Amino acid sequence: MWVIILLKRFCFFLAILFVFPFSAFASDCSASSAVVIDAATKTVLYEKNSGEKRSMASTTKIMTALLAVESGRLDEEVVIEQEMLYIEGSCLGLRDGDKLSFYDLVVGMMLTSGNDAANAVAFLISGSIEEFAVLMNNRAKELGMNNTVFVTPSGLDDGDHHSTAYDMALLTAKAVEYSEFCEITSMASAEITINGKKLAVYNHNKLLAKDEDIFGVKTGFTEKAGRCLVTAKNYNGNKIICVTLNAPDDWNDHLNLYEQCEKKYTKSTVSDNFEISAVGGNSDTVNVSYSKEIYSVGEVRADVYYYPFAYAPVNKGDIVGEVLVYCGENIIERLPIEADEDVEYAKQERGETSEIYG
Repeated sequence: MWVIILLKRFCFFLAILFVFPFSAFASDCSASSAVVIDAATKTVLYEKNSGEKRSMASTTKIMTALLAVESGRLDEEVVIEQEMLYIEGSCLGLRDGDKLSFYDLVVGMMLTSGNDAANAVAFLISGSIEEFAVLMNNRAKELGMNNTVFVTPSGLDDGDHHSTAYDMALLTAKAVEYSEFCEITSMASAEITINGKKLAVYNHNKLLAKDEDIFGVKTGFTEKAGRCLVTAKNYNGNKIICVTLNAPDDWNDHLNLYEQCEKKYTKSTVSDNFEISAVGGNSDTVNVSYSKEIYSVGEVRADVYYYPFAYAPVNKGDIVGEVLVYCGENIIERLPIEADEDVEYAKQERGETSEIYG
């Protein structure tokens, strides 16, 4: 009798495992909402209530920083005015009349989560918080952030300010296309200059010290939003974006989610070698090739573009074309096609003319 009961319980347990596979248990996290995507293809690698509208606290500053980078004004010197400084919460400590570079202003905003710096960016770009919110929301629509409303540049809760984990991932995927954005968010610390004096600022993102491949992006917290965290990681030529909203154990959530989602990438080799014509050389052809191991979240294809011929002299390593590697409809890699050998210029006998040049 007991044997039968135990067998029934064991069979029930196996049935549960088939309904809820191991990956479902392993990928659970503390967040109310979460998502992991491949930045290039926007492929969702993990999600938990990723479309649920929630407050996102200071991760809002990702949009503010993106607009600052896209403004093309990071090299400008700016002056802080009093109207920019009516703000609560974490601050950089700016004062009326302070002078600093736009770049340092963004560094202070992203590393110390300075709400005063975020307000200053908004005023400098649009003239007011309200007009900057219009700019934020228009950019959000362009990025496909269909469940987001921005009200403040800092992330302080006001009105209907909200987003979703998925929308914040789309935003971050765009932001990490800019080298300036990646440079700023990857800094564990920095020195900024205000009124000619150096000020050390420190990044709140602890994961920068835990994994050298994580290069951003932004922490956040309010009583309404809870702990929010957006990070980005380099993985074998790919960028992975992880977003958690209202996650009490966010540091461990992100590390665990990256570990699981990296397993969803597969390795393939994109390579070929062939000949193209050589003109005016001591050989009629030149051997060329391309090769690279690619990690992707789907099947890849390679579109090959090269010149129909190469003029001598050709040196080994010269680039004679390009390979666009696609995953779905997205270009995930650009590979050079290189010459594998030298082709020297063919010397003409005195008195002869080349048919090539007429």
